[in-house]
Amino acid sequence: MYEQLFDLIDDFTKSKTGRLIKRKSLLDDLEASIQPSGKNFSVTFDWDRRIKGGKQLDVGQHYKKVELQFKDQSYILSELFLGTHSPPQFTGQTSFLYTKGYSFKKKFYYRLLIPLERELRYHYILGTRSSEINGDSLIFRIIQNDKKKYFLIIESEFKQSYDEFSEKTFALKNALGYLTGYLAGNGGYFFAYTKKKMEAPAHIYRCEFRNTIISGYAPLNSNPYSYLHSNKKLAKKYYDKKLLRTINQDEFSLLCQRLYDSVELSSAIILMLESSVASLLFMPGGYAIVLETLADIIKPKKKQKVAPMTKSLSKKVRQECSAVIEKYKNEFSKDNHQALLDRISWLNQATNKAKLRAPFDYLKIDLLEEDLDILQARNDFLHGRVPDMTKGGEVRSLDRQNKDLYYASVRFYTLLNILILKWIGYDNRVVNYPKINEAFTEIKLKEEPYRQI
Repeated sequence: MYEQLFDLIDDFTKSKTGRLIKRKSLLDDLEASIQPSGKNFSVTFDWDRRIKGGKQLDVGQHYKKVELQFKDQSYILSELFLGTHSPPQFTGQTSFLYTKGYSFKKKFYYRLLIPLERELRYHYILGTRSSEINGDSLIFRIIQNDKKKYFLIIESEFKQSYDEFSEKTFALKNALGYLTGYLAGNGGYFFAYTKKKMEAPAHIYRCEFRNTIISGYAPLNSNPYSYLHSNKKLAKKYYDKKLLRTINQDEFSLLCQRLYDSVELSSAIILMLESSVASLLFMPGGYAIVLETLADIIKPKKKQKVAPMTKSLSKKVRQECSAVIEKYKNEFSKDNHQALLDRISWLNQATNKAKLRAPFDYLKIDLLEEDLDILQARNDFLHGRVPDMTKGGEVRSLDRQNKDLYYASVRFYTLLNILILKWIGYDNRVVNYPKINEAFTEIKLKEEPYRQI
C-alpha cells in the first residue's frame, strides 16, 4: 500500500541533475544538481559571469519559485537561497519543494509521511489510532518499510486544502509528541490525491519541520512493569487489578482539537517537550513557564477570585496605607515616595502561587503539600536560584543542588500532566516521577508510583 510512497521518498535522498528554469533571471537554463543536506536540500550549479553581460549572481540572494526540471518530472523550489560561492560553483539551499502544477489552495485527499529517527512507540499510552478534528477523522499509524526505516503516517478521507490538512496534522503530531515524549520532526512529505481511494499521488510537497525531540518522559504508561522494575510485587498488583489504562479515542480527539484551536496551547506543549531534553538549569524553569501559560488557558469563563482581598476591603486598605505614606512623605525622596505609592496600588494583586494554583482549583484537583512547595519555588527559578528542597542551606553540595533541580523538574512535569490530562477527561493515573526517582533524588515520599488524577 505504501511501497510506492517509500520509493518516492527514497528518490528524494538521491543526488540528481536537472536544469533550473527561471525566466528573465540569471538562473534560467543552468544545469544544476540537488541532494539532501541535513533537513534541507543543496542545489549546486556553475555560473560564468563573462557570459551574462555584466550581471552577477551573489551570495545572499533569494529566488522564489524556481523550477528544477528533470527528464520525467519538474519540481518547484519555493525559495532558493544562494549560500556559498567557490568560483565557478554556487551552492544554494532550499527547504520546501513540490511537483509542478501543485496548488496549495486546491482541495485534495492527503496523506502525510514523516521519516522517523527510530520507532515511535505508543502501545501502552494510546488505545486508538485515530483522532477527530473539526469533524474530520484522521488515521495515523507507524509503518516500517523493507529497509527497516520507520515512518509516521497521517491520512484523511476528507477532501481539503493543504492548510486545512496541515494544521490538523500539526495538532495530531504535537499531541502524539506530548503523550509519547517523541515529537516527530525534521521534514515530511505531503502526498496529494485526486481520488478518495488514494492509489497514486497526483502531487508531492516536501517541507521542513522543527527538529525531532525524543525525551525519556511520557505522562502515562498502562504497563506497570515499565517503571516498577525493582518492585515486581507492586507492579503485579497494578497489573492484576487493571488499575492503569491508556488514553481513549475521545480523550485523544479532545487533546488534538484543543491543540488545533489554540496556538498558545501548542506553544506550551512544544516548550514542555523542549524542556524535557534541556539541561537541569533550564528544565524546571521551562516547566514553570508552561504552567503559567496553562493558567491563562485552563480557566472558567467567569474570572476566578484569586486576589487576597475583596475590592471594597482592598480599597480601604490601600487608602489607609497611602495616608501613612503621605504622613511621612518628607522622610522620602520624591522618587521613593512615588515608588511606595505605586507599590500600594498593587497590594491586592494575586500571588504567583495563587495564579499557578488556580487551574488546579478550577478542575478540582487536590494538591499535596509537596506540590504547593514547588509552586512556591517558582520565584527561585525566576531569580536564578536553585530551590532548597531538603533545607540544606547554603552549604549544599553541587550534587545536592542538581538533585534538587531534578526533583523540582519532575514534580513540575507530573503536575503539568495531571492538569492537562484531567482537562481532556482522562480519569486514571499518571506516572509519578518524583516517587519513581526518589532513590536518585534522595527525597523520600509517601506517595504512590502512579498518581490518581
